[in-house]
Formats: sequence, C-alpha cells, structure tokens
Amino acid sequence: MKPPLLILPILMSLLLTGCLDPYYRPGAPVKESSSPARPPAPVQTAGRETSPPGTAQTQAPTGEQDQGVQIAAYTPPPRVRARPVTSQAVAGLVQRAGQQRQAGDLAGAAATLERALRIEPRNAHLWHRLARIRLEQKRYDQAEGLAAKSNSLAAADRDLRRENWRLIARARRTAGNLAGAREAESQVARMR
Repeated sequence: MKPPLLILPILMSLLLTGCLDPYYRPGAPVKESSSPARPPAPVQTAGRETSPPGTAQTQAPTGEQDQGVQIAAYTPPPRVRARPVTSQAVAGLVQRAGQQRQAGDLAGAAATLERALRIEPRNAHLWHRLARIRLEQKRYDQAEGLAAKSNSLAAADRDLRRENWRLIARARRTAGNLAGAREAESQVARMR
C-alpha cells in the first residue's frame, strides 16, 4: 500500500505541469508609490492667483469685484427623447397605419405597425403606437404588455414613459384591475 501513496504526489505534479503554459511570461513589475498625491497648483490668471477647480478659497475678499466671473442660474439638461421613426420605410408604414386606424381598420393598422417593428424593433414609439391600437381593440393585456415594452426601450424619454403609464392605467381600469390602475397612476404622478 505504501508504493501507491508515494507515486500519488509524483503523478499529481506531472498532471499539474501538463496544465502549464510552455510560454510562461511573468507580468510587468508593479511600482507602488507611497507618497501622497500633491494638491493641484494654483492657476495664474490676469495677474491674480486663483485656486484650481474643486478647492476652496481660503483668502478673505479684498473688496475688489471680479469682472471676469459670471454666475448663471442652473439650467437642467435638455430632455432626452427616445429615437423616433428614422427610416423612410418605417415612416411610410407609420403613416399607412395612421390612415388605416382613421378608416377604422384596426387590424390592418396593427399588422402594419408589426411590420414596422420588424424593421426597427428597438423603436419605443412604434411599441407605444401598437399598444394604443391594442387598447382600442379591447385587448387590454396586450396593450399593457406593449406599453411596458415601450417603457423598457424609452430610456430617458419621460414624456413617452408617462404616456405609456397612462395607457397602462387605462387598460388596467377597463379590464377591472383597479388596484393596478391606481399603481400605474401613481407612476404617472411620480414622473411629473
């Protein structure tokens, strides 16, 4: 029994060496710096010394007004809209679906929008339009699901997401899900 126990470590080491890369290259040495980072140097502008951005000014005001600094009120960044219809083919299909919808051909309008979605499947506006058609067709579960899909693609387009939540609330209320409708309306209220 002892010979197999002696052979076992040798076999294990042979197996492990078979897994090694024959072209082993050690990594580059890492140089560690223990000195603390130096604070940024002051900037010289128009004969005066100013602190770099992000540091506090510790000097008392001297009474002279700084003519070169303008302070403006905060303006929020512009609202980001989801990508609207882009290709001419999709624009034509959306226009055709609108005409079919106005003519009362909801099934045709839905089929046309589904065709447009095969061209641009990540277009949140197309999903919203199809959700509105499904709501008019009284397919409330589908309308809710399509509006949720539109929300997932709408990114930062708050207006489109708000409209989707309104559509979801209408679909839930009409289907008899009053608690779900209230929850969707609370989502609309949060987005104002």
